[in-house]
Amino acid sequence: MRELRDILAAYEQLAARGERGVLASVAGVAGSTYRRAGARMLVLADDTMVGLISGGCLEGDLLEHARAVRETGTPKLVQYDHRGQDDIVWGLGLGCAGAVDVWLERVDATQPGPLAQLGAWSEARTSGAIATALDGARAGQRRTLDAQAGLLGTLAVAEVDAALENALASGHGRRFTSASGESIWLEMARAPVRLALFGAGPDAIPLSRIARELGWDVVVSDHRAAYAVAERFPGADVRHVEVAQSVVRAAVDARTHAIVMTHHYLHDRAILAALLATPAPYIAVLGEIAATGPRVGDDERARVFGPAGLDIGADAPEEIALSICAEVQAFASGRSGGALRERKGPIHEPAA
Repeated sequence: MRELRDILAAYEQLAARGERGVLASVAGVAGSTYRRAGARMLVLADDTMVGLISGGCLEGDLLEHARAVRETGTPKLVQYDHRGQDDIVWGLGLGCAGAVDVWLERVDATQPGPLAQLGAWSEARTSGAIATALDGARAGQRRTLDAQAGLLGTLAVAEVDAALENALASGHGRRFTSASGESIWLEMARAPVRLALFGAGPDAIPLSRIARELGWDVVVSDHRAAYAVAERFPGADVRHVEVAQSVVRAAVDARTHAIVMTHHYLHDRAILAALLATPAPYIAVLGEIAATGPRVGDDERARVFGPAGLDIGADAPEEIALSICAEVQAFASGRSGGALRERKGPIHEPAA
C-alpha cells in the first residue's frame, strides 16, 4: 500500500506538470516470481521509475518498451517467460524461474488509467475490483466495481460484470478468456490494513513507525495527555481519550487490527473486553491472554493473540514492533508466518 501511495503522489505531480508517463502493471504470473499480479511501477517523463515490478531484473528492458508506449499511446502487453534453461544463456538471466506478464499504458492528466479509481478507493479506505481487457479490439478498456459506486466503465459485458462481482465477494483476482476470445485480467484493490494501538507508551512509537512505513492506517489512543501527542507518532491519528471510550472512539471495524499495550492490568482488561464485542479480525495483547482477565471463548480464539508477535527472538522495542507487524501482515494475508523454505508450493498463491 505504501508503494501505491508513492505512485499516486508521483502521478499527481506528473499530471500537474502536463507530462506523460507509463504505468506498468503485473497482469499475471506463473511459477516463482518476485512480485505478484497487481504490482505496479510508474515510469515518469524523464524515465525515473517509481515502484518495482521485479527485483530490478525486468525494469531495464521494460523501460525500452515504456518509451515506445509513452510516444505512441498504444498500450502493450509484454511477456517474460524464464522458466527454461535457455533463459540463462539467451534471455535476461533472471533469478526467479517464473513467467511475468506486464501491461503497459500511457497515463497523463486526461488518461489516468486505473490510478484515478485506485486513488479514490485508497482515499476512502475501501476495496474494489477492476477488469481490464489485455488484447483484442477492446484492449485497454476497463470495468470497475465497488460497494458504493457499483459497476462503472466501458468494458460492459455480462460475463465481466459477473466475474467482478465474484472477485469482490471472494477477495481474489484472476485471468480468464472471454467468450469472444479476449484475455481479461481481474484484480482486487484491497483497503489498507488499519492498526489500532491502545497505549501510547515508548514501545508504541516504533510499532507505529513500522506500520506507517508499510502504508498502514494507524490510530493511537491513550488516556494520558503526555503520551497522546501527535508529534510522537508521525502520520498516525493520535487520540487522547479515556479508557472506557477508547475502543468506541477508535472506530474499530472489520478491518481493524488491534494491539492492547497500556501496560496497566485493569486498563488492558477493560479494553480487551470492549474489543471482543467488536468485529475486529485480529486482537492482540503484549502479555499472556490468561493474565489479562476476560475469558476468551473457543469461537474467539482464532482472532485473539497473546503475547503479540511472531517468535523471532525479539527483545528490544524495535524488535518487538517488527515481530508484531510481521504477525499482523501474516494474519491479514492468511499465512502462518513460518520460514519460506518450509513452505510447500509457490510463495505467491497461484491465480484462480
